[in-house]
Amino acid sequence: QISDVSVASNDGSVQLGVTPPPLSFGDGTQISDLTYYAEKGCIVDVLAALNTPGLKTLGSRMLADYAKMPHRRVAVASNAKILEFVQNTALEIGLNSNSDDQSKFASSTWLGREYAVETVRSLTAAEENDGYLMNSPGLLQMLALVARGGPFVQHVSTGGGSGFSGLFAHTVTTTVAVPPPVFPDNGVPGPRLMLDSTFGVASDKARLHACIAIMNLSCGKSNKVEITNVPEVLEGMRDVMLGRHFSTPPRTSSSSSSRKNGLADEARLKATTCVKNLSNADANDAALLGTPGLVETLGYVAEATCHPRTGATTCTTHACLALMNLSISKANKNRVFRTPGVMDALMAVITRTAPRPGSPPREEGKKDPNFEARVKACSALSNLAIGYDNKIPMFRYAGFVESILTVIRTDDAEARTKACSILWSFAAEMKNQVPVVRRGDILPALVAVAKEDTKTEARFKCVAALTLLAESPENAVPLLKAGSLEPLMDVLQEAGPDPTQWRGQTASWCVGFLMNMAQCDDVVPALLQEGIVDLLAPLLSLDHYQSLKAAMAVTFVCKYDTGDKTYNLLRQTENVIPKIVGLLHNTLSGRGGSGYKYGVFTLRSSVGCIASLAAGPDFMKERIATSPVFESLLRVVSDFCVDGGTDGAIVGGGKDDTTSVTLAVRAMSLLVEHLIPQPRCAAMPFGADMDERLVTALRSFEETANPDIDDETKAMANSARVRVEGGRALYGSGGSVTSDSDQEDLSDGGGGLGLSLMKRALFFPCGMDLHVPSDPTPPLAVKGADEAMDVTDDGASSAAGSDASSSAAVRTFLLTESRTGRRYVVPRDPSGGRQFNDNRVWCFRRGRYCSEGEEPDRSYAWSDELQALYASALKEVTP
Repeated sequence: QISDVSVASNDGSVQLGVTPPPLSFGDGTQISDLTYYAEKGCIVDVLAALNTPGLKTLGSRMLADYAKMPHRRVAVASNAKILEFVQNTALEIGLNSNSDDQSKFASSTWLGREYAVETVRSLTAAEENDGYLMNSPGLLQMLALVARGGPFVQHVSTGGGSGFSGLFAHTVTTTVAVPPPVFPDNGVPGPRLMLDSTFGVASDKARLHACIAIMNLSCGKSNKVEITNVPEVLEGMRDVMLGRHFSTPPRTSSSSSSRKNGLADEARLKATTCVKNLSNADANDAALLGTPGLVETLGYVAEATCHPRTGATTCTTHACLALMNLSISKANKNRVFRTPGVMDALMAVITRTAPRPGSPPREEGKKDPNFEARVKACSALSNLAIGYDNKIPMFRYAGFVESILTVIRTDDAEARTKACSILWSFAAEMKNQVPVVRRGDILPALVAVAKEDTKTEARFKCVAALTLLAESPENAVPLLKAGSLEPLMDVLQEAGPDPTQWRGQTASWCVGFLMNMAQCDDVVPALLQEGIVDLLAPLLSLDHYQSLKAAMAVTFVCKYDTGDKTYNLLRQTENVIPKIVGLLHNTLSGRGGSGYKYGVFTLRSSVGCIASLAAGPDFMKERIATSPVFESLLRVVSDFCVDGGTDGAIVGGGKDDTTSVTLAVRAMSLLVEHLIPQPRCAAMPFGADMDERLVTALRSFEETANPDIDDETKAMANSARVRVEGGRALYGSGGSVTSDSDQEDLSDGGGGLGLSLMKRALFFPCGMDLHVPSDPTPPLAVKGADEAMDVTDDGASSAAGSDASSSAAVRTFLLTESRTGRRYVVPRDPSGGRQFNDNRVWCFRRGRYCSEGEEPDRSYAWSDELQALYASALKEVTP
């Protein structure tokens, strides 16, 4: 019967606007009766007439049948009255019914609740219904409550009756609705009836339907955030995964392997899948992590569903995948790692899913729960290992390294790559590097993969790990003995000399490995014997990021060799020196450069390379004895010891990095000695402020009580400080002499050589000015200490290109002035390829002609004595 439709009277006339009487159904009603009226368009009136447990069961069953029909689903989902009836039926506990009906409504055997929830489940099978369902008020909360086992009730007994002092009193039992148990009071997975007589009235099947419905809705991209914003949903999924309040609890890892899955197992799978779907949206991380016990539950499910004998299930994979998603964000990594049970669960998964001896190889394309779960568990662990705060505790976690090495030994696919990635993350933490090598079992595994695996990214991960381990000097010899050099040099030889043709990043890491290894003097002979110089030489002349690492490696291995071959090789690295200087400054500034990101190079590498250049030929010293270099070295020393020092960064530095500061002091001492050969013979050319800060830092270093700083390095600091202070005294309180000093500052009365470059003719036996293009790159600009120094690679490459047509560099040698010990850089060939119209002035400190806009260092004045010494030396030196 339809309300608003005309009704015929007994005499046949039509009466408009008359409301018909409501429908009513008796105990003998069949589902066909309800369907008859529903097909007439009276479904809303039919549902309104259903008021007993039996009738509500029939109505909800009818709706469940309609919801399964593809052509009826949208009509059912779009009808708000139908959805309202479904919700009310699912939550019905008979509070306003008689005692008999109430006992039926509050029973887990009442089928009306199952059919109502099944109706929603069927509607969620079609994505086109999501809009109607998601906009239905209270629908998600209803599904969450049923999935959790509710509605929850308590049966309360009260006394009743009257008269005769209660002689005929009787007890009345009523049903009272109560909220769901809170998480800490839920206890372990167990029976439906809780200790406080709270009873969940939903059947196991109804709970399964609710879980499937929520899971289906969670597949919709636009639904994920909205569902996660309903706390009841997350709490319900948690309780289902834990197996709480089911009549038969789900299986665990200790259950018999022959036991079949029940409704609780199916519900747990759907709930886990739902959480996995929700975790795919980054915006849900906070809500998921904030739900009490949810992350712990994911760990519990991962372990419980992975049987020691039969291995993993789909539920295991989904739990590991949810943990993997939650551990992607940098902010979540430590939170997930610290969650009790998560590490042990993931370790159990990768151990129990290991291929067993004699098992057939996995078929490509065939679904294998063990393989999938293992990959997701290793991926989750790999994500966690990336976390900066996790690297040390994860490395030390009992049994973890052993489980990872088991994966590397027994797997040959994606899980192995993830396991190698974890070792790479461990090696990225400086405090782990030496312990990793000392363990004795990690290094052989890395070398083995680097040698054998040429098909997957596992080789790349292991090469990267070996490169990072080589950052610690203590590891160089063990790395060499473990055979790590051979496979990495093989990779470079296979890659070829052109970095633009390299595939992937493996070869690039190999160059970094050689650069790190070259910083240890104990392995340099072996590197030279293996031909590292010849292997890297083609990279030196390239305008490419790899030339920076190659030049640093060559500088390290050649710093003690003074032969002509080494000299010529170092000359090839000149165009890379600005890049090395830029690397040092960028590292200290916390930024990357051309071709590399911050953190790729340790501070020790860039400072060590500067120290090696400072120990090399004078033309090398000349190139780096600049204000930007001294500023950076001064920063390293100041961060170590001035005013108590500072905290270090991820690349090193600060008050705990004794290696970097030792190298910085050595470089500083060598460069100061280059600029001031003897105390009080000259001053630093960078101004009084720089002198003051140098003296403060060096004196503070001399006074440090750090036991890792040796006396030799302190003596070098003392020597440098004495020279700087002598230069300050030499030129008075005004500070150091600069290239802009007046002529009088260099007179005999000022303590100089008594000769001014402006007063002396610059002459050689040829009688003409020299043209020596030995330094194609203009010097770096000197800026104030508080300004940011922009030392880029572009300047070096463009300058080098501008002189590409110049003639070959002329060899130089040193003349030492006997009275002061100052060393003058002069050419072996006096003509120097001179051009007749070249009027540039020679600078005896730089060992080349001044570039445009430059002035010669006036403290290096030429004299008759030096001219005579030069003429005599030319007779003994072969140009």
